[in-house]
Amino acid sequence: MFVLIDASSYGQHSSAKIDKRVAALIEKMSDQKTEQQAFTDLESLGCPAVPAIIERMDDRRKLPDPRISLRNKSPDAFEGLRHYGPEKIVDALAAILNQITGMDFGFISNGATEAERDKAVRGWRDFLHTTPAAKLCEAG
Repeated sequence: MFVLIDASSYGQHSSAKIDKRVAALIEKMSDQKTEQQAFTDLESLGCPAVPAIIERMDDRRKLPDPRISLRNKSPDAFEGLRHYGPEKIVDALAAILNQITGMDFGFISNGATEAERDKAVRGWRDFLHTTPAAKLCEAG
C-alpha cells in the first residue's frame, strides 16, 4: 500500500520567500540553458532552503544534462569538486541536500531505481519531520 503524505504535515518549513525561490530554481533545472546555474543557486540558499527542497524533491522529471558538480567540503578531500550523474531532478536534489546537510538517505545522486528513489525521498521527509530546525544542517 502506498500512502501519499502531504509535505505540509512535516514539522519544519521554509519561509514563503524561500519556498517560492526553491520552486523557481527547480523549474530552471528542467531547462538545459539554466540547469547548472539552478544547481549552484539552490545550494547557495543553504540550510534555510532545506525544508522547501525536501517538500518538493519528489520530482521525477528527467534532467536535460545529467551532470552536477559540487564543491567538496570534506576535510579529507583529495579533489575540489564532487561530480555526479543524476538522471532525474530528485537525484540532483538529493545531491544538493547532502551537500547542505551532510546527511544521506540512499545514494541516488548518480541515478537509481524508482524504489531507491522512493526510499530516499521517504528518508529525507522523515528526517525533516523528526529533526528540529536548528539541527537540520548540523552534520553539514
